[in-house]
Amino acid sequence: MGPLDRIVIAVGSALQRAACAGTSALESQSKQRDARLARIYFSREKAIVGTTGGTAVSAEIKVDGRNVGSVSNGSCFFIDRSPGLYRLSVGNALSIAFEAELRVEGGQNDYLGIGSPETGAAGRDFADVALAGGSGTDEEPIPLSNALSGAAFFRLDPSTGAATIAELKDPER
Repeated sequence: MGPLDRIVIAVGSALQRAACAGTSALESQSKQRDARLARIYFSREKAIVGTTGGTAVSAEIKVDGRNVGSVSNGSCFFIDRSPGLYRLSVGNALSIAFEAELRVEGGQNDYLGIGSPETGAAGRDFADVALAGGSGTDEEPIPLSNALSGAAFFRLDPSTGAATIAELKDPER
């Protein structure tokens, strides 16, 4: 086995590990709610790949440049933050990060879905959504950069967001 073969195997192995990474939240998911803080939920719908036994590359989420966790298809997690303005990013090993700003208020819930940004090319958009999970509407947060992103944030209204989280936590509902 030559040096080039070893490099190809190492890169392939790294991509496979990245693709198989599941949901991980760096903050406790069982802590009591503090009414002074905002709770931000991140969710990623199931996709065709996830329902057929595979998984798309996990999306790594950062807040103000710090990793807060990652989501794979059909999963979710939350973080609690003080009221204020935050810079969010979502990306993976295969594309550049999508960035947005989000202002949160104490005691409120914000629901952000993670999906594929629409390009306008019907075939590509269908394939992206089928492989990487759903897409939402391009409401707030306002994108700062997304031209080459493989994932994007989509703001969900409170009732849709709460229903999405409940479904992901208990798929038998």
